[in-house]
Amino acid sequence: MGQAVRLVLADGHPAFAEGLRMILDAEVDFTVCGVAHDGGRVVELAGAHRPSVLLLDAQLPGGDPARTPTAIKAASPTTKVLLLAASTRGDGIAAGADGTVAPGASSRQLADAIRRVVDGKRAVVAVAKPRRPPRESNVELLRAWTLSDREREVLALLAGGWSNRRIAQEWHVSLATVRTHVQNLLVKLGVHSKLEAVAFAYQHGMTAGVDVPRNRHSA
Repeated sequence: MGQAVRLVLADGHPAFAEGLRMILDAEVDFTVCGVAHDGGRVVELAGAHRPSVLLLDAQLPGGDPARTPTAIKAASPTTKVLLLAASTRGDGIAAGADGTVAPGASSRQLADAIRRVVDGKRAVVAVAKPRRPPRESNVELLRAWTLSDREREVLALLAGGWSNRRIAQEWHVSLATVRTHVQNLLVKLGVHSKLEAVAFAYQHGMTAGVDVPRNRHSA
């Protein structure tokens, strides 16, 4: 893929869409050219931007996973549609999408799926369901108390689109150290990927006011 992959995101949760935009924009071969939060707007953006790939939330307000992919391709025939859906059994592909990705997929899995559909390949990314969702009362405790200062700093950088490798380079620590911080914050937040962690951070205001150092020699 010699040219930048142009993306349009369609998700009904603005905080999640913003976190997703930052993560995907951080990929050197991706550029996000539009974000929609409802079914009517997504078809309009597809026609206006003619993106390489459109990431479509299966639960998009005002949308219909059985019809929206077809409407998108009518507006932009060269656009590939990647459905973000809890079920990856092929329903979305049968409805006209070019692939499906489960919401708990990692940022790397999502990026790989985008590149696969651009190359004309089928992309199906399934993620094992958690045993049980975190209780809402526990969420507040996690937000207020359990993350260390360093884990909050890492979360803020992830929300800014930084990769694990870039954090390690800026802080002069090993990649393994950064991965440990990331894994710890995922466990504490009760989420299963960096995408979910970033969405959680935006939804709960966890990145506001965090002082992130440019260089740090200890972890």
